[in-house]
Amino acid sequence: MSSSNAGIREVRVWDFPTRLFHWTLAVLIVVAWLTGVEEGTAAIHRLAGEAIAGLIVFRVIWGFVGGEHARFSDFAAGPRLISGHVKNVLSGKPERHLGHNPLGGVAVFLLLIVTALVVATGLFSGDEGFAGPFAGMWGLELSELHEGLFRVLQALVVIHLIGVAVESALTKDRLTPAMVTGRKKRRADEAGADAREAPAIVLLAAALVGFATSALLMSLPASQVSNGDDAHQEEMEHEDED
Repeated sequence: MSSSNAGIREVRVWDFPTRLFHWTLAVLIVVAWLTGVEEGTAAIHRLAGEAIAGLIVFRVIWGFVGGEHARFSDFAAGPRLISGHVKNVLSGKPERHLGHNPLGGVAVFLLLIVTALVVATGLFSGDEGFAGPFAGMWGLELSELHEGLFRVLQALVVIHLIGVAVESALTKDRLTPAMVTGRKKRRADEAGADAREAPAIVLLAAALVGFATSALLMSLPASQVSNGDDAHQEEMEHEDED
């Protein structure tokens, strides 16, 4: 920890893997958003989704073996803590937390779950001339569900950003810069110690599993899924031949 003349010290909170995951995921979600609505960008959209799949796998592993405040056990809160924090926010006096506050923890779990569902349904989604590697498997074609879940994810991202802005204003904690630098500022008389970091070998193992997940998905060929119009046209052609 480093101290300043004003009695303010910096505390290490977020480890580098957590910060890298956070911002890489944010960029890839934007890429997937933009390429999901433009023609001719389906390949980029799929690659972004498969890269996100590896990130999610990494983050789940990291949530159990990562740095102190990256672990799920650090911010998994029960109903009493969550409702108490909501009351404090509504009163304008929320407590400051080194890691995720109870509402922030809920946001993390919801974002991870919904993002994972978006990716999973994307793997089973088909489109004209391009499809996920599992589209059509077991008779599943989940394009509509995939799109609907992505709308839910967009809403969650907006709510998350609003929550970060509100918490930052009320607690005077600079939450966004902290996710860049990994540090939060605390008064000399305020509780808080540098977060414990995970061993490098644990990081390497988690990163390899995440990378292997994305690499495997990217190596799979696109499923050949015909839409209804194509199937109808093929049927008409067969009838003409007869």
